[in-house]
Amino acid sequence: MENQDKREATVDERLESVVGELLRAQALTLSVAESCTGGLLGHLLTNVPGSSDYFKGGVVAYSYAAKERVLNVRHSTLYDYGAVSEQTALELAQGVRRLLHTDVALSVTGIAGPGGGMPGKPVGLVYIALSARDREVCHRFVWDSDRDGNKAHSAQAALEILAAYLREQVGDVQPKTEDSKMNDAWIGNETVTVEAQFLPEGEVRPTSFTWRERRWTIVGLGRQWDEADGRHVLVEAPDGSRFELCLISPEGGWRLLRAWERTYMA
Repeated sequence: MENQDKREATVDERLESVVGELLRAQALTLSVAESCTGGLLGHLLTNVPGSSDYFKGGVVAYSYAAKERVLNVRHSTLYDYGAVSEQTALELAQGVRRLLHTDVALSVTGIAGPGGGMPGKPVGLVYIALSARDREVCHRFVWDSDRDGNKAHSAQAALEILAAYLREQVGDVQPKTEDSKMNDAWIGNETVTVEAQFLPEGEVRPTSFTWRERRWTIVGLGRQWDEADGRHVLVEAPDGSRFELCLISPEGGWRLLRAWERTYMA
């Protein structure tokens, strides 16, 4: 399990370039506020040559004091909800967007581990928020990896959330671009590697999976049910693509049965 986590806890470097191209094409600027990732997201974004065209900067606000004084997170938010919460993540994104005067901002706050977990907030819990002129969203994840892995998963998920938002914007601003649509379902039965939580009441909660050399972060969970071949779970990726996964063994053997990938038609 440890080796599997380390293998999966990598960032798809293509996303760094993808979001850069999308930002540049739409003349949008970006800033980031990071806590548990400690600057990793900013590091990845600036790996792309010419990223200064759209990336204006980032703030690593690790302490409560930094969150309050630099990014204007409200004292009451931190003490009522905690640093690792949807409320704080949204205020971090809002704060850095105002501070650096950007069109879009991302924030990441969580518990990277190995310590720091508490009742209701386990190690690996992360909130990632996006703040833009037209939208504010926050996604909750619980990673099951070591400290480096949890940080890498979080940076990857943040890039995916940003890419999904920017692709939607392309559909909005280009007249020749139709609305995104779902492809006809791919139907198969392929082995996939899935990271998931197994809850005491019997529910399983996938957080990501790898299929055909691509890692998909799961941001939405749908219906799950039992059949003769195992536990079926419907999940959604940041770009709106949907998948039907099947847990075929208690040890964590998974199959991908159906996929509805969302495409953006020119």
